[in-house]
Amino acid sequence: MTALGTLKKASTGEWTSLADYLREARHRETGALAALAMLLTAPPEEQKELAQGEGAPVLLDLARDLRVPKASRVAAARCLLEAGAAAQLRELFIGAGDLVTDPRLGSAARKLVESGLPAALQAGGEIAQVSLAAGSFARSVHAAASAVGQARAKELLAAAPEGHAGAAAGFFAMGQGELPPSQLEAWRKLLESTCAAHRRAPAAAKRMGLAPPWPPNLPDAFALLVQEAEKKNAGVVSADAAANPNFVRQSMASPPPAPKRAPLAAASKSTAEVVGHRKLEAPIRRSPFRKSIGSVVELPTQVPAKPMAPVTARAGPASPPAPPPESPLKDERKIPRSDRWDDDHFEWKLPTLPPSELPPPLKAAVAQGPFAQRLQSLFDNRPEAVDRLVAAAEARAAVAGEEKLLAELTRELELKRWQKASAPREQLDRLRGIEKDAKQPGSWRAVARLLLDRLAPS
Repeated sequence: MTALGTLKKASTGEWTSLADYLREARHRETGALAALAMLLTAPPEEQKELAQGEGAPVLLDLARDLRVPKASRVAAARCLLEAGAAAQLRELFIGAGDLVTDPRLGSAARKLVESGLPAALQAGGEIAQVSLAAGSFARSVHAAASAVGQARAKELLAAAPEGHAGAAAGFFAMGQGELPPSQLEAWRKLLESTCAAHRRAPAAAKRMGLAPPWPPNLPDAFALLVQEAEKKNAGVVSADAAANPNFVRQSMASPPPAPKRAPLAAASKSTAEVVGHRKLEAPIRRSPFRKSIGSVVELPTQVPAKPMAPVTARAGPASPPAPPPESPLKDERKIPRSDRWDDDHFEWKLPTLPPSELPPPLKAAVAQGPFAQRLQSLFDNRPEAVDRLVAAAEARAAVAGEEKLLAELTRELELKRWQKASAPREQLDRLRGIEKDAKQPGSWRAVARLLLDRLAPS
C-alpha cells in the first residue's frame, strides 16, 4: 500500500494524489492532520514517500508549528528523518527538538540530536543572538539532554562560538550555568516587548498567527523572566473594538479642534450649550424683514352635551301572546306537538349510563414453592436434577432446619400437579445411592429417603 492509500484509509479525505493531500495539510485541515498522525504506524517506505519532493517543506512547517497536534508533529518529523532530509535537520532541531523525548520518534531522535544540534551551531543566524529562535533552540537542547544525556549535550554545545546566545540559553536551561548580564537584560527587554505586542494585538490577528505567540516556546528555566514580563504589561489592553469597546471611546474623546468662526452676538454666546463632546450653538434668529405668518392660539375645548338615555322600567312577567287571527285555512295549519317544547321543562334527557356492576376479580396463580423447579427437573430426567435438589435442600436445612425442610418438601409433593408424575428410573437409582452412602450429609439422605417413599413404586 502506498502512502496515499494509508492516508485515505485512516481518514475520510478524498485526495486523488499526494499533491492534493499536501495542499490541505499546508492549510491545516483537520482531516489532513489526523491522517498524518496515522503514518506513525506505517512502514518506513511510505513515510519516505511522503517526504519526497514538495512534501519536505510542508512537513517541516507542520513539525515546527506548536498549534498542530503533537501526534501529527511527531509523524511529520519521523517522515523527514526516515527520508534522510539532511538539509532540514538544522531547522527541524530548532523548531521541533522538543519532540526527541517522545518514544514514537524511535531511534531517529538520537540522529536528530547528533546531526541537528551541531548544524544549528555552525549556521548561526538568529539563534546566535537573543531572540525567540534562540529560546526555541534552548528548549530543544533541554529535551536533547533528556534523550542523549547531559554529558553528551554539553559536549556538543562546547563547539559553539564565544558569546553564542543560543548556547548560553541551552546551558541555562540544563542548569549548567547562568546567563551573562548583558544577555539577561536583552532577554528581559525581548520578553517585555513580545508580551506587550501579544496583549495589544487584536483577537483576529492572534487567530491567524500574525501576533507573536505568548507564552513563548522557552524552557522552564525562563519562567521567572516570563512572569516579570507579564507583570510589567498587566495594564496593556487589546486594540480590538469587539473585545475592548472602551479603547475606541478613549481614542474619540479628544477630537481635532474645529475651525474658527466669526464671533457671534453676546446673546448667542450666552445660549451656547455643551452636550457630550459637541458644542451646540444658539438657533439662527429670524430675519426682521420676513412677513409674519401669524400665531397659534389654543382655545378651550368644548365637548357637546350628551343626552341621557331614557330610563325604562324593569320588565315584568310576560303576558300570554294574543291569539292569531282566525284564518279560513285553520284546519290545514300544522299544530306543534306538546312534547316538542315545554316552557317549564327544557332540560336534556338523562344519559344512559353503563351498569355499575364490576366483573369479578381475576384469580391469581399460586406461587411456586422453593422446590418446584427442582422437582420438575427431576421428572424431566435432567442429568443434574438430583444434585441440584439435594444442594437446595441442604441450603434450606442450614437456614430453617431439617424438620421444616422435610415439611416444605412434603407439602410440595402433595400438590395436584405431582400426583400423576412418575420419576425416571435413573433418578431413582441416584436417590438410592445417596440414601445408602453414609458419607453423604444427613439432609441429603433424609431428602432421598422421603422422595423414594413417595416416588418409588412399591
